[in-house]
Amino acid sequence: MKKKEKKEGKVKDLMEKLQKGELTHKEVFRKLEERRLVEQEAWEIIPWVVYFMLWLLPAVSSQLKLDLLAFFAQLPSISFPAIVIYFMFVPLAIGTVFLVWAARSHYTRGGLRKVDETIFLYKEGPYRIMRHPGAFGGLIWPVLLPIALSAHIPFTLLSVGAMLTMIVYAYLGLKLEEKLDIEKWGSDYQQYMKEVPKINFILGIWRLRLQKKG
Repeated sequence: MKKKEKKEGKVKDLMEKLQKGELTHKEVFRKLEERRLVEQEAWEIIPWVVYFMLWLLPAVSSQLKLDLLAFFAQLPSISFPAIVIYFMFVPLAIGTVFLVWAARSHYTRGGLRKVDETIFLYKEGPYRIMRHPGAFGGLIWPVLLPIALSAHIPFTLLSVGAMLTMIVYAYLGLKLEEKLDIEKWGSDYQQYMKEVPKINFILGIWRLRLQKKG
């Protein structure tokens, strides 16, 4: 059986030049943009606008008391037990830790001095149990915040729609990001994908335990 050839990443030369001091981090980032290896973020505001419109529309409608918005003001709200609301702040805190860790790792070790772009592939810390801890932490907030604040902002079916909007947004965003990551690091990233799950940290912890036992 013919051995599969290793796919070379498109940033190897840039990493080498950056390490040798032949290029600055700003010059490397410009090279990434020229090679179309940077995410286009202009469209990302759209799902956030939809999210806040869906989530906040009933509350805003009840305050404005306009006939045009009366339907939304009268939507039935869902009440959660206090213990559920308080418990939401636990995963929100964990999500914040992942967000800060990922941003700090990107800035200090990514080679570009940016919190959302890297040129070096690293797999330490949370990256040992999931490939996108920052995205995981970022997803927790918009998904759980409507529940955590449901005592102050009505939780309606539109809130569910808002949460689903962000889940779909995260799914599509990660799909695009992984495509760019494969272009950046080639077979090294493809192997990383086989070893570590995308955001399923439970599976990641399980795999890590098996590796340590082995």
